[in-house]
Amino acid sequence: MLDRILSWFVVEPAISLLMTITAVVLFASALSKAGNPGDNFWPWLRRIIEASISAVLFVGLLWAFRAILNDNIQTFNATHGSLTEANRASAWSIWGSPHVQRDLILEHFVDVEVREEIPREDPTAPPVYRTKMERQLLPQNSIVAFQGDVQMTLSEREKGYALYSGYIIQANFLYEVINDSSRKTEAEFTFPLSIGQTLYQDFEITMDGKDISADLRFLNETVSWLTVMTPHQESMVEVTYLSRGMDYFYYQIPVSREIKDFKLTLEIDRLPSHLLNYPERVLTPTNIESIHKGLGSRLTWNLDRAVTTAGMGVALLQPEQPGAQVLRVLWNSPYALSLLGAMLALTLLIWGDPVHFIDLALLAAVYSVQFLIMAGLSDYFFGFWGSMLLGAALTAAMTFLLFRKLTSNRLRILIYSLVGFFTLVYPLSGLLTEVAQRDSFDNLVLVGMILYVFGLSIVRRDQRTL
Repeated sequence: MLDRILSWFVVEPAISLLMTITAVVLFASALSKAGNPGDNFWPWLRRIIEASISAVLFVGLLWAFRAILNDNIQTFNATHGSLTEANRASAWSIWGSPHVQRDLILEHFVDVEVREEIPREDPTAPPVYRTKMERQLLPQNSIVAFQGDVQMTLSEREKGYALYSGYIIQANFLYEVINDSSRKTEAEFTFPLSIGQTLYQDFEITMDGKDISADLRFLNETVSWLTVMTPHQESMVEVTYLSRGMDYFYYQIPVSREIKDFKLTLEIDRLPSHLLNYPERVLTPTNIESIHKGLGSRLTWNLDRAVTTAGMGVALLQPEQPGAQVLRVLWNSPYALSLLGAMLALTLLIWGDPVHFIDLALLAAVYSVQFLIMAGLSDYFFGFWGSMLLGAALTAAMTFLLFRKLTSNRLRILIYSLVGFFTLVYPLSGLLTEVAQRDSFDNLVLVGMILYVFGLSIVRRDQRTL
């Protein structure tokens, strides 16, 4: 138990401190209102026990309903967007892993006469040679121009109640190649396939407009073919296919070479330019355009006389998960309940009214029901805002019934305002997606509560002195 309490103070220092302060104030208030018991031991002991029960009852009450809200969060999360690496790996195996397309490789070979010494039995005899033909690599930088066009259509994949970023691509790569020598060569072309890819459709390679499917050899996720190129022959190699992948697309020239007249265009149908993200070691696009009335983006990389092994591509954001807005609000509900319970108790104590634990329990119960309703009904016709307003209306009605008989009109207004803030405003702060924004809001709330308690104490003290 002590370990859990210490862990609570470490994880939620502000809320744990506030609840502890409220419990101490409750203890002191209950102890002071019991009157002077004199010097007898048992009346003193009875007062301490009763005051301790008040403090423990307050903390235990809020902890019990926080447990209900935390369980509600876990139940909702289990069936709404529970992202796991196991589910992601399973989606990869079915739909396809990130599509990584590497550059075409072209090597030229020539037959060269070489003299080879014939082994002899007598080492003192003069050497004897024979001539044979040997296939040798003729180094060249044969890719003189490239134009790539990739059309990406986003297609989210569902696995285990969660959505993952998937896509379909229509790829067209056009390479201008040359035999930059005065000799006839045997050209060996190798086109790498994306490792772990599950499907290629409409896969076609043409050379100078001629379909060379019969010459293709598929081995170890590569496509290769051989052809004879005459001296200074220029050819056009075009590769087209339809494929798919997840999470990111990446085009790379993995081996250092002089990159000339290079242009790669990537169009994404539903990714606005302000949401663009990139994998590691990716060059920034030369140009970014908005397409489809700002809903999509066109990225262009232009390179000439460059040397780089960095890639080009885009990383997709995770899709909005089912019930994501509801889940972000639910995550705030235990904290909101703790803050509301503490602020209500401190308000009543500072005002001089007793804290009725039955009223506090009923309010905490209906406050928890508000978020249970949101979790249970938001998937249906009520939607996010409908379920939110329905639960808030229920909490507001219970608050009115519980505190309508308070003699002070100002106190009722304060309580209604606190309930309204922690019922609507504070839970909705979970919709803030930026961490800096959420932290700033939480800090402002803490500052506001401190100022509120401080100001209310001064006002009540001044009223008592009049």
